[in-house]
Amino acid sequence: MKTHYNEVKELRLFKNIKEEEFNRLYTSLGMYVKRYKKGSYITLSEEPVRCVSIVLEGVVHMESEDVWGNRTILVFMNRGDLFGETFACGTSQASVVNFLAARDVVALNIPFQAVMQLTPDMDRSQVQLMGNILTSIADKNVRLMQKLDIVSKRTLREKLLTYFSLIARAHGSNEFDVPQGRVGLGEYLCADRSALTRELSRMRDDGLIEYEKNHFRLLVDAI
Repeated sequence: MKTHYNEVKELRLFKNIKEEEFNRLYTSLGMYVKRYKKGSYITLSEEPVRCVSIVLEGVVHMESEDVWGNRTILVFMNRGDLFGETFACGTSQASVVNFLAARDVVALNIPFQAVMQLTPDMDRSQVQLMGNILTSIADKNVRLMQKLDIVSKRTLREKLLTYFSLIARAHGSNEFDVPQGRVGLGEYLCADRSALTRELSRMRDDGLIEYEKNHFRLLVDAI
């Protein structure tokens, strides 16, 4: 299975890269596409990561897991987002987290060492791809900082309001869909599902939010 240029040309990873350049890079760098079923692990902790991967379809969760099996979602990746780049770029290349296909996933994998191989005849498109990867890494670091801001709040209500506020600003609207289910949201916020459900009900009773399943409306005075 090969990815065609029209399927990826709008993604920021391939910004300013033309079709003929993409096709040449696809072959020369050894890119390949792989599918993962919902619920399957793409990479487990301590496994080597040698590719920078980009989500073409589906949702990928980056999770940490303690010795008791408690999982925390660190960040979730949607179409166009990178995953595995932190470890592929590192010294040992061993992952310290799990990457899980939260939905059926199609990922484009790019061998990192091939991208970073500097040669006298390296063309402009490879330099552009390297720059795009660095920009994408910086963008994800911002998301991880946002996650740290959320989980550092003292109460579950503060965590939820901070999280909802970030999503509302990203959507430019106080009405939005939360990308995770209730279980995923609890794991992302490091909260028990029952406690999360109770707090959401209390917030609705207090006039802070309205919601139906994963669709939320953050009331104006709650931002």
